[in-house]
Amino acid sequence: MNNLGLLLHDEGDTDGARTWWQRAADAGDTSAMNNLGLLLHEEGNTHGARTWYARAADAGDTSAMNNLGLLLHDEGDTDGARTWWQRAADAGDTSAMNNLGLLLHDEGNTHGARTWYARAADAGDTSAMNNLGNLLHDEGDTHGARTWYARAADAGFAGAVYNLGLLLHDEGDTDGARTWWQRAAGAGDTSAMNNLGNLLHDEGDTHGARTWWQRAADAGDTSARNNLGLLLYDEGDTDGARTWWQRAAGAGDTSAMNNLGLLLHDEGDTDGARTWWQRAAGAGDTSAMNNLGNLLHEEGDTHGARTWYTRAADTGHISAAVALSTPNDAEM
Repeated sequence: MNNLGLLLHDEGDTDGARTWWQRAADAGDTSAMNNLGLLLHEEGNTHGARTWYARAADAGDTSAMNNLGLLLHDEGDTDGARTWWQRAADAGDTSAMNNLGLLLHDEGNTHGARTWYARAADAGDTSAMNNLGNLLHDEGDTHGARTWYARAADAGFAGAVYNLGLLLHDEGDTDGARTWWQRAAGAGDTSAMNNLGNLLHDEGDTHGARTWWQRAADAGDTSARNNLGLLLYDEGDTDGARTWWQRAAGAGDTSAMNNLGLLLHDEGDTDGARTWWQRAAGAGDTSAMNNLGNLLHEEGDTHGARTWYTRAADTGHISAAVALSTPNDAEM
């Protein structure tokens, strides 16, 4: 009955799946109970999902314990999430081990996180392998990070394929980075597509860069949309640049917002520039903060200019710091 529900769900027949999972759950099948919980969770019925997860978890189903932990974590109940993930992890559930590691990492307990990541990774969990690689990379252990990224990548974990490319690129191995990003891009990873575009652009291959940025941009990657805008702007196609920056900015990319502001400012539309820079600055973009300072300085509002220069300088923006020391010489 549970398998029939799975088949119907895969075919898009959620009502049929619900019927069979309900029958199986009523007969005591904990996998069906868990699947009912997942279905209700997908439909936004968290109360119903919690009920079925709890029934299955109380009967010993570790997947349900893990899912109950995820639901509680999403609701802000970290203690409840910890309890269920601990129970599932103690029973051997590697997803719960990985989630415990993530929770401890978020709490600053890297030792505890490493312990759970390692247990899950040693048991074959590829997400935990990748997370262990991230933790080791953050600690400066690039050799250890490479080892775990490679294990996860070889097992098909897309995030690790991408991360291995980043690590190799940071070490100056552009050929190695290219190889792994091509694998990730082939699997649909838009960040890898964007990075391939960056790599080719740095090598002077604008045609290749455009191809990868276009693929990533069409798939919704905002960084690629911004980069495509930059490429078109450099080629003199301001209308094309504007189009891609607007698409990226509309999706929340602050670099594109800042670039739109620069374009509008160059066209004499200071109000339009102000609007985009304010949006980007409000989202934390330091270049936009600096440009707002420049704009206000041009308009004679030295107090407003100083306010934005200070905010940008406090986050490390060099030009803003220079402008603060010599505000009369500030330039766009």
